[in-house]
Amino acid sequence: MIQTDITHKLAQTIDDPNNLLQRFTEWKSTGETGENDFYLFGKDGAYTTPQVNGEMYVLRHVHLLPLTDTAQLAKWRRNWQIGARHTSNRALVYVQDGNRFLLIDILPEPVAQMKTEPAKQLMLLFAKIAEQYIYHHKIIA
Repeated sequence: MIQTDITHKLAQTIDDPNNLLQRFTEWKSTGETGENDFYLFGKDGAYTTPQVNGEMYVLRHVHLLPLTDTAQLAKWRRNWQIGARHTSNRALVYVQDGNRFLLIDILPEPVAQMKTEPAKQLMLLFAKIAEQYIYHHKIIA
């Protein structure tokens, strides 16, 4: 049984948090997170940094359907139709602990690359959120 939680911050910033929770849970419940199984979700991957409790690849992200960039949306649709990898400038940051998942935030991709000090600080905050969720079963954001 999969349990999916969401940070309070993310729940407050999207129109329908329950819909996102349901879709994410369905996606992860398939066992195989193939990009072509769910239109909303694209490439799934892990971050090497920041580390969580000294471990790489704990914070994860999945590319999401573009909402406002029409060129990216066209490319997403084309790649979906031909079964190719689809990426976007939107990513859902999450952490997994066995069959438990915490949806942390939705970011524009450049933030995750940590090229600015505010972006670095935000990603470090996500690492702290992930650590609290994994080791203490707390949602602190």
